Amino acid sequence: MKPTWRLVSLISLVLPASALAQAPVAAPLASQETNMAGVTAEVTEFKRRGNTLTAKVRLSNAGTESVSLDMPYSKAYVLDATGGKKYEVLRDDQKNYIALLGPSYDDRYWDTLKAGQKITIWMKFPAPPAEVKTVTLQLDDMAPFDELAIQD
Repeated sequence: MKPTWRLVSLISLVLPASALAQAPVAAPLASQETNMAGVTAEVTEFKRRGNTLTAKVRLSNAGTESVSLDMPYSKAYVLDATGGKKYEVLRDDQKNYIALLGPSYDDRYWDTLKAGQKITIWMKFPAPPAEVKTVTLQLDDMAPFDELAIQD
């Protein structure tokens, strides 16, 4: 009779049980308070893939009240200060932003961020040239994320 192996058994030979329970959460690339009471913004991804740059930002409401979150993508951009170039959020053929859109909106993410709640928004920009390694990310209702390193 041939022995049979279970995938879980093989994995448990390689990884300890504690590693299987939960993968570590990567530290944000940048973090700061916003102009919304109790809300912090963390850039969790800022990655260049080909001709696009994807930005993911986690918004966390540590306050005791709900906050109206309105992220108009017309006010979001990436700035290459050295090259003097501004990159706006990409749009599709119907002029909709290529980003997380709120229900019934094609130009923004709008929702209520309840106390203790987190949401990750994302948007795509044209990628700066490969030699550009850091830029500024500007989003509405918060200070700019200056000298943000692009992940290649």
